[in-house]
Amino acid sequence: MNINESIFAKILVLIVLYGILINVAVVLFLNVNQNPEPIYQNKKILAQMEENLADELGIPPDTALARKFFEDYNVNIRFKYNDINWASSDAIASVEDISNYEEYKANEKDTNYFSFFYKDKIYGVSKITDGIIIISYYYNPNEVIDSGQVILAIIIHLVLFFVPLYFLIKWLLNPLNYLADAVKQIGNGNFDVELAINRYDEFGVLANSLKNMSSRIKDTIKAKEQLLMDISHELRTPLTRIKFGLELGMPKEKINEDVVEIENMIKRTLDYYRNEFYFLEANLSDTNVIPLLENVISSFDIQQIRIGFYNFARNKNRIIIQADEEKLTIAFRNLISNALKYSPADKNILVSIDETEKFYKIGVRDFGIGMKKEDMRKIFEPFSRIDSSRSKKTGGYGLGLAIVKKIIDLHNAFIEVKSGENEGTEMIVGFRK
Repeated sequence: MNINESIFAKILVLIVLYGILINVAVVLFLNVNQNPEPIYQNKKILAQMEENLADELGIPPDTALARKFFEDYNVNIRFKYNDINWASSDAIASVEDISNYEEYKANEKDTNYFSFFYKDKIYGVSKITDGIIIISYYYNPNEVIDSGQVILAIIIHLVLFFVPLYFLIKWLLNPLNYLADAVKQIGNGNFDVELAINRYDEFGVLANSLKNMSSRIKDTIKAKEQLLMDISHELRTPLTRIKFGLELGMPKEKINEDVVEIENMIKRTLDYYRNEFYFLEANLSDTNVIPLLENVISSFDIQQIRIGFYNFARNKNRIIIQADEEKLTIAFRNLISNALKYSPADKNILVSIDETEKFYKIGVRDFGIGMKKEDMRKIFEPFSRIDSSRSKKTGGYGLGLAIVKKIIDLHNAFIEVKSGENEGTEMIVGFRK
């Protein structure tokens, strides 16, 4: 899982990292604050032992002094001297028990005083003539760890670890605020919302999807608005002719021609917008352009004799591009049909393939009246017709080239127009190799 591409991976890494840091901090704190020799925390006991507890109690040991020591310092005492075996309470182990303890055996030969842990208690042993004195007290964690320091350490950990963690997680999840605001603006009709989220994780993917969705919604709404304007514009001319025809008493056949034109226009317009989403996705595969163009040309039946096909691409009979064959067939059929319409009946059109270093270029050229430069910029817009009288004669509605442009864009290709008045027009489609 790439950490740059997943918000969940980032949060998981933060959790693991902070878990490690907290554990390391706790271990360091305990090591710094723990006394490696906890028995020496009680300085009064230490002092008594340093002055030799045996001298204090006397020989034989004074039981009254020993009991007072027990009551004053809450430390258990046991001594054994000849036949005397006395203990301040039963809480202290017997001499026989501790004398069998391995640590006792390891130290009794080397020194007259030593200490060790035995059954969760600290025992100190002093050897005396003909006897032994033992003291013990419970190991109290409060003697080792200062509760005030523990509370202070917890506060410091919260500040040093969890406060930065809060801001880090807040920074990671911050795009949610922008996304929520963007959704709200789109819901209110603002489809030009800006989403400045430069991330590669799920939020970045979601932001890009939201931008694409907003753009699609905007384009769809514009397309519907354009549809209404285009239809109203296109209907105005035949309706006006029908109106004047009725006023002037024109023959029924003439009026019926305009009615049929309106019916055809509405049908083709609805077909165009019904297929709008059909031209949004392409099923690309390796496609040989040569047989594709040959099939398109042969579909024009007797008119194919007016079509000259020239393969200039280094005399290749196999030119492979990534294409949706079905949609590309529609595009070239429209281009060739358009060229046939606007070329004089006594002149052929030319279909050619050329090759450059980076592109295969397919050209469709007619020898009609051509176009002005200012007209070439709008020929791919729906219902765009350079000469309305010519379009009526040829039966066009300005939708064929709009469909071609959609298909060519779908293939990440380009279409170029070369034309001059009375010099004909050439449509050149370029596909990247």
